[in-house]
Amino acid sequence: MENVIKLDHNKSYTDCFKNNNLLFIDEKYYNLDDLNDIDDLIKVFKTEKQYTEENSGIEFAQTHFGGKLAYIEDTHTFVVGGNIDDLKEQFYESDAIDDRPQYSTEDFEEFIFELSKITVEPFKIATVAWEENGICVYYIKYDKTFQSVRLDFDDWEETDLFKEVAKKNKFDINSDEFYDDDEDHEDGSSPCHQVCNKLYNQLLSEPVLLAPDWY
Repeated sequence: MENVIKLDHNKSYTDCFKNNNLLFIDEKYYNLDDLNDIDDLIKVFKTEKQYTEENSGIEFAQTHFGGKLAYIEDTHTFVVGGNIDDLKEQFYESDAIDDRPQYSTEDFEEFIFELSKITVEPFKIATVAWEENGICVYYIKYDKTFQSVRLDFDDWEETDLFKEVAKKNKFDINSDEFYDDDEDHEDGSSPCHQVCNKLYNQLLSEPVLLAPDWY
């Protein structure tokens, strides 16, 4: 299953301490109350049945889970949505609860790397994001080694899929105007930006379209 991470039952759990709801990952914790202030960044489900009732089956997590991140308590499963729009700089350090080590990061890839340390099965993740600094795609795989790649605006332009979308929409990627703002377009965006927008919409329904060979 894609975008589903099975974790060690002894090293992943939730707990309440001093009225703070915490998610522990390998003895380090995240304050869920802080994270839930950011549009339910990590949503906790008591059971997989509850998750399924609110979403489609977990096997469809990549394309049918409408949230960003989820943790299922009874199966110790972490779920990553296929669209984690604007997910950056959202794992931050808050006040320490006690002497137990707290984990903080501003990097989504680093967060997944921490999860990979306590997995009980290999996993694959494909997800997309449109961030303030452009469009980004993450493809992350863990087997015996952890591999990841982040494809941003410039990387997309080198792909055959980008060129196909441009050709289909009658854009000349070699023209001098390809990167210029388009006054005739309703939002004034350049042909390049329009192609990226169309490609992004394709990736929302099929996040693996730009997956690297090792995926």
